[in-house]
Amino acid sequence: MSVSNAPTALLLLIGGRQTPNILSAQFLRPQIIAPIASQQALQPGREWDKVKPILKQLSSQLLSPQAVNAFDLNDVQTACTTIMQQYHDMHWICNITCATTIMSIGAYEAGKACQASIWYFNTNGRQVVVLAGQAPQGNPYRLSVADYLQIYGRIVKPSEPPAQSWIDLAWILAGTPDEVLDFRELLRQAKTNTSYTAPRWLQQLPLTPSIAAWLPNILAAGLIDQVQAHSNGYDLHQCHPDLWKFFDGLWLEIVAWDAARRAGCFDDCCFGVEIPVAGQSANNQIDLALTFAASMLIGECKTEKDPFKTAHLDQLSSIADMIGGSFVGKLFITARSRQQVNPDTLRSFEDQAKAREIVVVTGEQLTELPSILEQEARKPTYPRV
Repeated sequence: MSVSNAPTALLLLIGGRQTPNILSAQFLRPQIIAPIASQQALQPGREWDKVKPILKQLSSQLLSPQAVNAFDLNDVQTACTTIMQQYHDMHWICNITCATTIMSIGAYEAGKACQASIWYFNTNGRQVVVLAGQAPQGNPYRLSVADYLQIYGRIVKPSEPPAQSWIDLAWILAGTPDEVLDFRELLRQAKTNTSYTAPRWLQQLPLTPSIAAWLPNILAAGLIDQVQAHSNGYDLHQCHPDLWKFFDGLWLEIVAWDAARRAGCFDDCCFGVEIPVAGQSANNQIDLALTFAASMLIGECKTEKDPFKTAHLDQLSSIADMIGGSFVGKLFITARSRQQVNPDTLRSFEDQAKAREIVVVTGEQLTELPSILEQEARKPTYPRV
């Protein structure tokens, strides 16, 4: 995506919020990234420590950061000029968005003298302001889920969009998610989780009136095609191999995916995204993957009876680390409602989630997911640094 035939080099200012730097590096995939960092930003645990692992994935050569006094204009300008002159055969692009105003002015003056393109990223307006040189050839803010993950070396296979009847059924279930978990247990007892080879009867299921009210929608979704009511329960004729898969958890992934579509702010929405692991038969899976302004939000959807396990949070964090680390928004979405959980268990789990910067969405919040997801895109609970 370079704006010139010459190899691209990207000069970045390290200090303050680093998302604009990630955006430009993702977009350009430059041969060289040259960081100019304030002395404060180079301290352990500060901006450089957070952004370095991501920048290493996005360039053939990440130079060691040049430390400068963030409030010394001459120091900044000299450092920027020196590095651009050292690699004078490159087409330089200076992203002057981050760090102090003095650093931005110094990088601007140096870039202008070296005939570099100079960009400022207005992330709130999804705009690149071109202060000198050539404009981006394309939109740095718009990426599909597949394109985003490919930047990080991940070839993915998203699930196909579901039928509208499945979406309608999923939202009905979202209104009473704890009862869905009860119904799944009845299906398990009827051995619906065993291999499906032909249409079969699931007999004498003791359905509550509210669960029985779902039957017309389950019929409309084509998961069953006959219902027989008896004094001791219901017989359901399963005619679709994915009846168990749907109630075992697919319904929640569909709710989360459609909630993102309803939010109306995301560039791309996918669910059930499989990421092949080299040399292994098993794949990593992202239940929910969303792109917004070239950043990624991922969600883990759980329909277990007891879903509040730290291992789930660790798995979500490990996937995020592969595709952008602390610059990836993370949500843990469960069908289990708060009132069904021991308060101490839930409090401990939420503390663990907070430590990992993961937003927890519980069963009673599922109908609010569109607004929750929009908030996490526009004004996240844990801002991407």
